[in-house]
Amino acid sequence: MTSSIVPTGDPAPVADEAPTPDEHRRRRRRRLLRLVAILLPLAAVVAASFLVELPYYLVQPGSVRAAEERIDVTGARAFDEDGQLMFTTVLITRATPALLVRATLDDAIEVRSQEELYPDGDVDSVRRDNIQRMDLSKLIATRVALSHLGIEASFDADGAKVLGLTEDSPSRGLLRRGDVIVQVDGGEVGMPEDIREELSDRAPGDPVEVVVQRGRAEEEVTVEVVLGSADEEDGSVRPVLGVEVEPDDPVVESDVRVEVDSGDVSGPSAGLAWTLAIIDRLTPGSMTGGRRVAVTGEMFDDGTVGAVGGVVQKVSAVRRAGIGTFLYPASTPRHEQREMRRVAGDAVTLHPVATIDEAVEVLVPGGVRLPH
Repeated sequence: MTSSIVPTGDPAPVADEAPTPDEHRRRRRRRLLRLVAILLPLAAVVAASFLVELPYYLVQPGSVRAAEERIDVTGARAFDEDGQLMFTTVLITRATPALLVRATLDDAIEVRSQEELYPDGDVDSVRRDNIQRMDLSKLIATRVALSHLGIEASFDADGAKVLGLTEDSPSRGLLRRGDVIVQVDGGEVGMPEDIREELSDRAPGDPVEVVVQRGRAEEEVTVEVVLGSADEEDGSVRPVLGVEVEPDDPVVESDVRVEVDSGDVSGPSAGLAWTLAIIDRLTPGSMTGGRRVAVTGEMFDDGTVGAVGGVVQKVSAVRRAGIGTFLYPASTPRHEQREMRRVAGDAVTLHPVATIDEAVEVLVPGGVRLPH
């Protein structure tokens, strides 16, 4: 009897019968469900990285915009020349995980906490304040520019608006933020400096009557404040109400009228650019020699230039726009100036300026004059 050896191993596959159309559909649905189960969590992670807002903000390079085309002059001849004085902006956006990753790859983007940008937590209030500061900066730029050219110009306002109270203010509990002081000790108050003048013959501890307009209805309220004191540089003391104020609804009084359209930009950092652009519009010849020149800096009423935020981001925006000259406040902190130079490289020439006279001298050695 002969025996046979049967090899061991995987059994041969058993032929399946052809699947029915219903089975085909069920298999496709199962594959689709498995794919969805894999992709949904991944899509959720990706969406969250772009949509979930974090308690941080990104300060990024913004835009560089022409200033002179936004200025309208009446009462004097205006000139249109080649070249442009440009004002700079920064872009502030709420951070998401994806944007934070991007910030690590771009050294021109600065990450700030919400507490740093909005210490009181009131974002809307900060934005409203910045709009008001832009409005005031345009008026200051107008008066400084006209005065620089020898054109008579002065401020006028409807009173002194209370922005806040100083520490240990004698007006605490009597005056409020938003009050408009219109009279002090019987004297009319138009501009904030009128308060000091009205108190010049008084002493700390004296009671004075203060009349304010309060609320939307501008109801007049009279309060009595016992004057506090503030130290002067010469060692003397002067009487004070203990309030921080700004002009209420200020205007520039002059035969030359200037209107500045700031668009959607807020804050005071375009003040120097507005001032130079107004001067350029009122004088023949291009202050920039036909070039595009970028500018940033707050303009103060005494003609000095104040430091502003976001200067490193602004240098980056200027460089990306292909502009080779940038004027900025000389009072910018040294560490920021070092970073500005690093970002500018050889592409942008930086000019720190402390006053409007210095800024004009950088552009037009010897200065500018009105046409005769």
